[in-house]
Amino acid sequence: MEFPEPFPGFPEPPAEPDRPAARRPVRCALCGRPLTGTESRRAGLGPACDAKLHPAGPDIRTRRHEVDQDPLPGT
Repeated sequence: MEFPEPFPGFPEPPAEPDRPAARRPVRCALCGRPLTGTESRRAGLGPACDAKLHPAGPDIRTRRHEVDQDPLPGT
């Protein structure tokens, strides 16, 4: 069956509706779970796996370095 010509003055229907492009699935390089966060997708690692590979450094403010000292002479 062939469709008749559209009425003059009516706009043509769009060929395809405007849809945002679907995001392709990205999986964690370490555990294989799907990544949803933007930063995780860029890095290729989930937050838990990223913490395993790149642990936070020690906090210098809380670390104490005790040293045995000799008493001062004359005290």
